[in-house]
Amino acid sequence: MLKISPYLRIDGNFCPAVSIENMEDNEVVWDEKGKSNISQIFVSHNPAYIKSIAFLYIEDGEATLSPIFGSQTLDDPCFDTVTLDNADKDEYITKVSGIAATSITNVGRGLASLTIETNKNTYGPFGEKRTSVRLNEFHFKIYLGHNDQFGGFHGTSSPSMLKSLGVYLKPNIQAQATKLNRTQLPID
Repeated sequence: MLKISPYLRIDGNFCPAVSIENMEDNEVVWDEKGKSNISQIFVSHNPAYIKSIAFLYIEDGEATLSPIFGSQTLDDPCFDTVTLDNADKDEYITKVSGIAATSITNVGRGLASLTIETNKNTYGPFGEKRTSVRLNEFHFKIYLGHNDQFGGFHGTSSPSMLKSLGVYLKPNIQAQATKLNRTQLPID
């Protein structure tokens, strides 16, 4: 799988990977690699930031709730539940986009807006697209293609908010193999 990640340094410059120098003291890295059969997504947010996210997965026919990533209180003005039609994997994630930013109120950097698109629906944006309390906005878009290539989420969080969000991409090996195995017929 390919690990695709948007991260923002404290100084506002784009950084493609987490490293010690661009993580804040209370920030933790989390990883849900391989957990792609998502049934529900829970998002807590306020006008400035995505405060927390959690996932309900179907694993071996059983529902499994992920940890809450970000604020544990879930007491923000907005809380959204996204329910995917995942009977027989009918609905799957094809695109994740959003805005990462730093705050003028000195709460640090974090995920300010999040939109999740599937082959059937668009969910969000969660959080506000524009607000006066953010600086150094970085817009990101992770397009996974038309097929089911989503391989799970990963990111960073602090006790107060979701800091960053990335995805795993499962390359579509079968589609590429089919293209390579086609015989070329001469054109008359």
